[in-house]
Amino acid sequence: MIIEKLLLVTGNAASIQPFYSDVLGLPVVRSGQGSFTVQAGWSELTFQETGQPDDEDHYYHFAFTIPENKLPEAKKWIEAMVPIGTEAGEDVSYSEAWNSHSVYFEDPAGNILELIARHTMNNSVDRPFDPKQDILCISEIGVPTRDVPAAVDHLAGLGLMTYKTRNDSFNPIGDDNGLLMVVETGRRWHFTSKTAESFPVRVKVREAGELYLSESEHGLSIENIN
Repeated sequence: MIIEKLLLVTGNAASIQPFYSDVLGLPVVRSGQGSFTVQAGWSELTFQETGQPDDEDHYYHFAFTIPENKLPEAKKWIEAMVPIGTEAGEDVSYSEAWNSHSVYFEDPAGNILELIARHTMNNSVDRPFDPKQDILCISEIGVPTRDVPAAVDHLAGLGLMTYKTRNDSFNPIGDDNGLLMVVETGRRWHFTSKTAESFPVRVKVREAGELYLSESEHGLSIENIN
């Protein structure tokens, strides 16, 4: 699944734009009153203010894929600028089931970012890590909901299928290229003290078009806005 565009809500776009452009080194492709867009490999990431009073409380979890052999160098790069998350004394997450290594950190608004090296992908490079070249795409966006099975069924109806194993509380949708991380609200995000809370997400995936995801009293609402 290819995540081409991702739009997230924020309380103050101007306050976090320097983190993405100057710290992470992602090119700014659009910037205006209350929003900005950066290029992350084949993906575009947009932060948009809505003017709602609760925008300041919004935070998301999303991941950038890097070359599968560059996690140690990427870790040294990012931890020189921001604290990285730890769990049980470890600051690198290894998933045997996914055959991947990751590090986690936060932006100034409290969004939880991840750099993930997927060893299942043939994308190693024989040169020093360069974030401008080696942040390859947005490969995960967290989608919390109170009713994971219903959301998974709805996404399957759009042709977006479960990755690895179906689960009623943590059910990734997609493949190694891109995943919607459908998780139960209240579940703790890995390597953080924050719990998964539901905030609006607008995502364009190559396989299903542009989707608007938001939580309602009935569970996850999925609107196709093509």
